[in-house]
Amino acid sequence: MSDIPAPKASSSDAFAQLLRGSLVPTAVAALACVVIGFFSSPKAAYSAAFGAALVIFFFSATLLVMKRTADLAPTTVMMIVMATYTFKVLVLGVAMFALRDASWVSGYAVGVSITVCALVWLFFEMRAYKRLRIFVYDTVDTLETGADEAAHTPDPPKEPRRDS
Repeated sequence: MSDIPAPKASSSDAFAQLLRGSLVPTAVAALACVVIGFFSSPKAAYSAAFGAALVIFFFSATLLVMKRTADLAPTTVMMIVMATYTFKVLVLGVAMFALRDASWVSGYAVGVSITVCALVWLFFEMRAYKRLRIFVYDTVDTLETGADEAAHTPDPPKEPRRDS
């Protein structure tokens, strides 16, 4: 092992890697959904594009919110992310309610596209997160503060045994 510490990555670097790691494969999956939808009908193609755009927008917004709030207290971040999630569910519910009787959209194509793109995004986001290699503890700070020395101090001498 090397004694040279790895450079610290900023939180914006991590979120950029997560975004890149999941956006590109999702765009490819979205393109595949649109092409497959086009074989059915033009309506299915742009419906699939609409579903893919919803997924890409919502998941990118989540990463953006998390990037902007990463330096806050963990409970605050959780509250903001949960509020964002609730807002996204409400917007999706309103969109589904508004489009329920629309003749220009294919509900099946939107649903399949949303499902495929969401699964692809989540898989590749987890893959990108795994590759970030974020440690639970900071080895550089441990060595600098001397907290490591306490673990290497010898045991205190034992008292002699008294046989009575």
